Amino acid sequence: MNTPTIGQNPHIGERDTECDEQQVREVPQGNSNCFGCGKDNPIGLRLKYRFEGDALVTDFTPGSEHEGWPGIVNGGIIATLLYEIMENYAYHSGITTMMRDMDVKFIRPARTRSRITAIARLEIKVHREMTITATLIQGRTVAEGTARLTELSEAQIKRIGIKQADK
Repeated sequence: MNTPTIGQNPHIGERDTECDEQQVREVPQGNSNCFGCGKDNPIGLRLKYRFEGDALVTDFTPGSEHEGWPGIVNGGIIATLLYEIMENYAYHSGITTMMRDMDVKFIRPARTRSRITAIARLEIKVHREMTITATLIQGRTVAEGTARLTELSEAQIKRIGIKQADK
């Protein structure tokens, strides 16, 4: 998997200074109780997303409550960040999906108390199926993920009771 960077900037995790500021677009929050982005979830990650060009981006600074080994972020939190950025890429693109599966590659340990930037991009969309890739960066790449998602039908969305993102 190629390591995506914001605006394909060689300075990983930094915004491309040549990138027009209009290409950065904040996106509205979804479910207020969502573990990933919910502002009302007291134990959630409270992620805030933005599109930078074709990439969905968020930043997260893990605390000591997110560690496994001392000073090292728990692998489940790393996998959760990948899950959240990939699922939200579809949602904030106006497509309501459910994740079918996800592959995670842990590259190096991520440290607590240091910002992690998560970046997701669409690889391919064919009919109702899409593949999203993501990278977590903390100075260098710490993890990569690939997810396959299926777009839900209107009947499925209604039956499950999902609030759709604005299209």
